[in-house]
Formats: sequence, structure tokens, C-alpha cells
Amino acid sequence: MKGYTRDELMSSSEVVRNFSSILDSIKNKEKVKIAVMRKNKLEAVILSIDEYERIHEIMDLFDHLQIYKTVEQRKTTPLEEYINFEQILADQGLSYDEI
Repeated sequence: MKGYTRDELMSSSEVVRNFSSILDSIKNKEKVKIAVMRKNKLEAVILSIDEYERIHEIMDLFDHLQIYKTVEQRKTTPLEEYINFEQILADQGLSYDEI
């Protein structure tokens, strides 16, 4: 279980019994996350809303970076390597009217 300390791992039944105090420890930043185990398998992670939103912001930035890299790569792609949309439709046996 790389990435989780012993006190961050809890069984699902333990989470049910201590849910309020777990939320308080997350909210008060005593713990960053709680990994919920069921049948000795990691099933879920409880995070603060701030941490959850931070992770999503990072994912959005990564997506934008990937799009930026693609655009930059395409700037150097010779026009003859581009694929014509009409050709893509024809290859799929489609026409403009069908889409």
C-alpha cells in the first residue's frame, strides 16, 4: 500500500463507527486522507473538499498541457501529412448528411 501510513488505513466498518471523527480529522487537517479497506482491498479514499478540488485542478492543468503540446507539435507537421475530414468519413463509409 504505497502512499498510505498505517493510521491512514481503516476498514470500512471502522469508518462507519468513527465517521464523524474521521471527517473532523480531515476537516481540521490532522489527516490528509483516509484509505478505506474492505476485505483487505483498498476501496476508496476520503479527502477534504479542498484536496479533492486541488487534485482536479492539477488534472485540468495536465490536460491543458497535453493539448498545448499537441498544438505545438502540429505547427511543425507538414500539410501533406494532415488527414482530410472527407477522407476520414469516406474511410468509415459515412457522409456529412449521416453525421
